Amino acid sequence: MCILLVEDEWLIRSMFAEELVLSGFAVREVENGDQASALIVEDATPYSLLATDIHMPGNLDGIGVARLLRTYRPDIPVIYMTGRPDMLNALQPLGPKEVLLCKPFALSALLSAARRLLGQGDGDVC
Repeated sequence: MCILLVEDEWLIRSMFAEELVLSGFAVREVENGDQASALIVEDATPYSLLATDIHMPGNLDGIGVARLLRTYRPDIPVIYMTGRPDMLNALQPLGPKEVLLCKPFALSALLSAARRLLGQGDGDVC
């Protein structure tokens, strides 16, 4: 079980990744949608969950990353994260395997969302 974490802010990405790993999840981190796209298309890792910032530099935002990943894994759960309220309308309505976290949020909210969508991670390497 591996979480693909896409966040352009290094400190935020590091905090999220560390907390997820400490809670037993395996995490693959990238800083933008373009890097995520390359992993999705070229890497055989079977990601179990996508946690992505919505607004990022590059050709793909978080919504685009989720759409791309779902072409390969239509059932993958997604945690969308944003600090921009203007992006919220682009996600409505959310599906049963989607969660929206509005920044700033407590790390416990991220863990709770991941656990709810996946169940407890087992620490597999990705």
